[in-house]
Parts: sequence; C-alpha cells; structure tokens
Amino acid sequence: MSWTLNADGSKTEQIYRYLRDRIIDGRYLIGQRLPSSRDMAKELGVSRALIVDVYEQLIAEGYLESRQGSGTYVTDLGQGKPLFSGLLGTAVPSERKEPAESGYRFEGIDFRPSLPALEYAPRKKWKEAALHVFDAAGDSEFGHDHPAGNWELRTQICRLVLQSKGIECKPSQIVVTAGATQAIALLCKLLVRPGEEIVAEDPTATFIHDIFVSSGAAVVPVPVDQEGLRINEIPGEAKPKFLFVTPSHQFPFGSILSAARRIQLLEYARSRDCYVVEDDYDSEFRYSGLPVRALRELNAQRVIYIGTFSKNLFPALRLGYMVVPEELAAPLVRLKYLSGHASPTLSQLILARFIAERQLERHVARMKRIYGKRRESLIAHLSRAFGSKVAISGDAAGLHLVADFPGYRFDSKITASLEERQVRVYPAETYAIVKGNYEHKLIMGYGNVPERRIAEGIEMLASVIHDPYGGARA
Repeated sequence: MSWTLNADGSKTEQIYRYLRDRIIDGRYLIGQRLPSSRDMAKELGVSRALIVDVYEQLIAEGYLESRQGSGTYVTDLGQGKPLFSGLLGTAVPSERKEPAESGYRFEGIDFRPSLPALEYAPRKKWKEAALHVFDAAGDSEFGHDHPAGNWELRTQICRLVLQSKGIECKPSQIVVTAGATQAIALLCKLLVRPGEEIVAEDPTATFIHDIFVSSGAAVVPVPVDQEGLRINEIPGEAKPKFLFVTPSHQFPFGSILSAARRIQLLEYARSRDCYVVEDDYDSEFRYSGLPVRALRELNAQRVIYIGTFSKNLFPALRLGYMVVPEELAAPLVRLKYLSGHASPTLSQLILARFIAERQLERHVARMKRIYGKRRESLIAHLSRAFGSKVAISGDAAGLHLVADFPGYRFDSKITASLEERQVRVYPAETYAIVKGNYEHKLIMGYGNVPERRIAEGIEMLASVIHDPYGGARA
C-alpha cells in the first residue's frame, strides 16, 4: 500500500481521503474486508487511534460497515463495478492575488432550530478586528467593491473550505452573498424559468421552499430517511434544473447523505445534465468523528456549494457564500450586481481578518463545547421526562435534534398552550411539503437555550403533554 504524508491537511484527513478514494475508484472491492485497525495503523505508520477515528468516519458516511465479531467491510455503493470515471473531478490549482416572523424576538424559552447562542457572539474579538480594519482602511475601502465580494475575503474562504471541507477552488469561484437566502434566490433566477422543476428534500427549511415557489419553480418534493434523500423516489418524468440537498446534516431530520446515495445523486445529475445545490448550514458542529466532507469534493463541476457565517458566528452579520463551477461565476455575479444587493465591504474585510487570524476557528471550537453540553442537557431532560415515550435522532451534528413522540400529534392547540406558558416548539410538520407524515415529531433547537432554560422548557413540555386538555392524541 502506497501512502505518503504531505502538507495538505492533518494525518487524519489525509488518510480519510486516501482510504475513501480507494473505495470510490474500486481498488477496495465491494464486500472486501479491510485490515484491522491495528494492522492498518502498522501498515501506514500511524497510531491505531487515528485509524479507528477514520474507520468510524467512513462507517458514519456509509463507505464502510462494521460487522460485530467479523471486522470492517466495504459497502456496496450501488455499483457492481468501479464507480463511474471522473467522479472525483479535477483539482483546481490555487489562484494568487426560517419559520414565519413569529419565530423572532420571542422572550420565553425558544427551541428554535439552527439559532446560535447569541450571548456568545464574539464581541470583543470582532471589535478588535473591526478597529484594525477601520484604522488600516484606505479611501478605496469606503467606495464600491466587486459585486462578487471582497477579494481578500474570497481568498480566505478558499483556505477555509479546503481546510474544513476538502473543497479546492479559486477565489474567482466564490460569490459572497447576504446569507443562504440570497444565494438560493440568485440560483433560482439564473437556472430556473417559471414552471421548470426543482427537486427538493421533504421536509426542508420553510424559507427555502418559499424562495422556490416565489421564483415560479415547480417543486418536486422527495422524502428523506436515515440515509438522506431517497433518490430512487424522484419521479421518472421529472426534469429538474437542479436538486437541492443538505447532505452533511439534513434539515430538519439530521441524517447524513450516505456514500451510496452521494454516488447515485451525482450520477442522476449527470444523466439529467443538471446541477446539485449543496446547502451546508451547520455541519462544522459535529460531536463525534471528523466533520462530514462536502458533496462538492466528489464533483466540482456538477455541485454548487452554499456556506454561511450565520450559524458559526451570528445571524446579524448577513454574510454567506457560494462556491460555483467556473461557467456560473460571471452570470451569478452579474445577477447579483443587477439586484442591487451588494455585500458591505467593511464587514467583509472584518470577517476576512477574523478568519485570517484564526479567530473563527477558535470561536467554532469554543462553541462546539458549549453546544455539546446543551445537546447533552436536552437529551438528558427529554429522556428523564418522557423515558421510552420519546425517541431522539438527528443529534450527531448541528444545533438541533428530532424528538419523536409516537401517539401524540403536535397541532396548533398544543403549540398555543405551550406559548401561553412561554415555551415555543417547532413541529416537524411545519417543514413538510407533503403534509400529514410528521405530526408526532418536534424539531428542537438548543443552540440559543442555556442549560437552565432547557430544563425549564422540558418540564413545561411534559406538563402540557401529560395534561389531557393540553395536547392532542394521534
């Protein structure tokens, strides 16, 4: 086996990519048993603990499966032969140079998903970066910047996504946006004419579905399960202009798009000559194993990657970005320019400095510890209050989890009863395109809820559910 350490990422990341790529290109065959973690570690000259971490990550993403007492085996990714040629794309060399408005400002205990801890916004470090930018700014920084975004910020984003997601791109492929909302709206305007189709996960974020509908698109909802989008259930007659997915942490159910389905999805997009829009909104907060790699890493020409700083910093920043195939960069920039919604230059410069000084990296590491404790607290209080009557899932990453209460139906009566008690919850049915399948589930965010308030909120939820007049039976 030939593997050599280089300067591109940590040992763990390099070995992860090395083993994953061998699986994808067929050098490890379907059903083949891999060497034990001890033997693999000896063969590659690294620690056994490192190999265990890599194996666990490949198992979590569906490339491998563990058979108790037998070993670790290569999963069938849906192909009886090596995967289709060119899947990994071509490396690009470096270039030098939510719910309705009622969800806002709620003064009680708000289990709103995907809302970060606002009290931990990095005020001091952000202020220091801002003061430096204002002191160093020349006259030109107070004028108009390029509609694609500030070059320094785009350069820093390239470094960031390579380090955290394995995405290789050039600054000219980055389009800075006012968050995911503007990114998706621009893509709809560029790629979809009224009446043309978009395939979307069902359920999905309400605001995203609203953007699709307002653009005049015909939305084709496709259900999800524990492996993500059920690609086999895309209607045979569908002719989508793009497919919208959240592969690293499905919103709202939290599943990871499995390796087999990633391959299947990319092959489907190739056969239909359409794009895949990958929304990666909060997967940096992963509580076990390595961060899930981006779908775009597998095919840079077919996948449009959307990232945001609203979750890992604070929503008021209103800055996000797209990593796009080169042929889409110019038309997207022109659309953004014509829309008149340019991203503020000074905010971009502050963010660029914040990233360059590794303050973002430190902030994410700190918040991961805080969110991990809040996650554990929410799971513990749900389990204590409801025992076997609640099933918890989708909690491996992000800022929310799924609480399933078989036999209950979270209708407007129960949510109103909770709001009267100053507790706000979010039924999964809210996010469903096709209604009627998820009335027994809640999407519970913990990012902006301190542990003490989590305890109070779950106590109130239990009192309402256990009150025969406070909630509805299915």
